[in-house]
Amino acid sequence: MAFIKLTCIYVAAILKSHIKTNSIRIGFVPLVDCAPLILAKEEGFFEAEGLNVDLVREPGWATIRDKIVYGELEAAHALAGLCFGISLGLNVLARHCLTGFLFNANGAAITISNELIKLGVTDNQSLRNFIFSNKNKRQVTFGIPNIVSSHHFLLRQWIQPAGINPEEDVNIIVVPPQLMVSCLESGLIDGYCVGEPFNSLAVSKGAGSVVKESADLSPMHPEKALIVTKDFSDSRREEHLAIIYALIKAAKICDTEDGRSRLSTILSHPQYLGVDEVIISKSLFTGSDGMKCDDFNVFSRFGVNAPSNSRANKVISQIRNAGLVKNLKDISINSVFREDIYLEALELSKKKQSENESSEILSMI
Repeated sequence: MAFIKLTCIYVAAILKSHIKTNSIRIGFVPLVDCAPLILAKEEGFFEAEGLNVDLVREPGWATIRDKIVYGELEAAHALAGLCFGISLGLNVLARHCLTGFLFNANGAAITISNELIKLGVTDNQSLRNFIFSNKNKRQVTFGIPNIVSSHHFLLRQWIQPAGINPEEDVNIIVVPPQLMVSCLESGLIDGYCVGEPFNSLAVSKGAGSVVKESADLSPMHPEKALIVTKDFSDSRREEHLAIIYALIKAAKICDTEDGRSRLSTILSHPQYLGVDEVIISKSLFTGSDGMKCDDFNVFSRFGVNAPSNSRANKVISQIRNAGLVKNLKDISINSVFREDIYLEALELSKKKQSENESSEILSMI
């Protein structure tokens, strides 16, 4: 029996060692909502599952998109809409991508320049008045991170009820998140919709003001997703589940007060966001000195991590309403937002938690 037990331990060690030699490159864009990914790495959650994860910081969503498509990344913290964008071949070679985990809900805002504020723009209605009274003098330009980003859809949702036509009355351009503030400061754009910390950063620099938070505009909208190709999910299923399991653990911590205090410091490190922790904390801890909505960032609560049909339908509706696609005959939402994979990882999480609790009880006996 002792020989059999030692053999099993030896085989398990070999398998774990084999997994570790297969590095998994996970890309991320330096935003506050990559927090579960960074925390999972820093806390050793990936390593505990025998995973050799390398985090790769990327400048924007175009590089995330292309590197996923061409196999330079195995997985990525990405726009929820990018799962559909890549699968549909929007501005890229079509490749079937999917998600089994959503990083968060909410977390974005609309910021406008001090120039517009001085000219009396404080909301969408006053923006409309400014646009139409200056139609022959200048065009207002807004930045968004990507055409399939929630920020594009949120911006449209903010301006359209005021009678502003996003195709005719304003100029909407793609700007990488890290360049939003500098573009606002230089006057290249008049405003933008983006995730944190780039709204709080503009405010702290005196470059602009936040006029709308996404939690108020579209409560609990799906924001970022862990995206992989279908090929990766099929061929490396156990590793995929282990990644999601580690992220589920990390996301729970991200929604605690202690976890957010630690995140402010961790995310400020140069290899991650490289932004002062005071700025980062303004969206992690809401109130008079930061974002106003209590649920500005939601990482785990309210079941936000599940890529459900209802969340998939919301993203698809936004893509369709923006005129990016006309029909979706070539794709099934169930093949892109894979709640079944999430639920399998969640069961794994519950099982391991139960095993850990049993081990603790036994150790006390």
